Amino acid sequence: MQVKHGFPPVFDWRARVLVLGSLPGDESLRRREYYGHPQNQFWALLAAAFGQDLPRLAYGGKCAFLLRKRIALWDVLQAAERAGSLDTAIRKERPNDLPALFSQLPDLRAVGCNGGKAHQSFCRHFGAWLDECPREISVCRLPSSSPAYAAMPLGDKILRWRSFLDSALAGP
Repeated sequence: MQVKHGFPPVFDWRARVLVLGSLPGDESLRRREYYGHPQNQFWALLAAAFGQDLPRLAYGGKCAFLLRKRIALWDVLQAAERAGSLDTAIRKERPNDLPALFSQLPDLRAVGCNGGKAHQSFCRHFGAWLDECPREISVCRLPSSSPAYAAMPLGDKILRWRSFLDSALAGP
């Protein structure tokens, strides 16, 4: 089975929100872009949440938008064995060093896990650490932006993502 490796985080020190995926799929790895598969709804969800036309932007513009909105982006897993792109095929997980990233984000308020696998892996690898963390950081399981997750209509996903982002980014 092939070992697949993720990307470095997209962040700056001002981030209030960290969105965590599980591990990039094959098309994202090929393009070297987070959520690079054209059918993945991640950029469309953020576009709808903020009233922007993100899908038309080049990847660098999308990442710059995230930073302006104080959103960081990474994956729970640094590497894993996986045939294909489905999260259900992930084996032998190796987590990223999320505590090191958290230490560089003094204003971090919330973590949004993009889908069930990201949430499950985050809780398994970092749940005990987060319980001991001196800062209060909320963790939310968001509906997956993956095209493989069709159980929830796009409109409902938008409402859940918008609610999470509005709450986490509110205030000074």
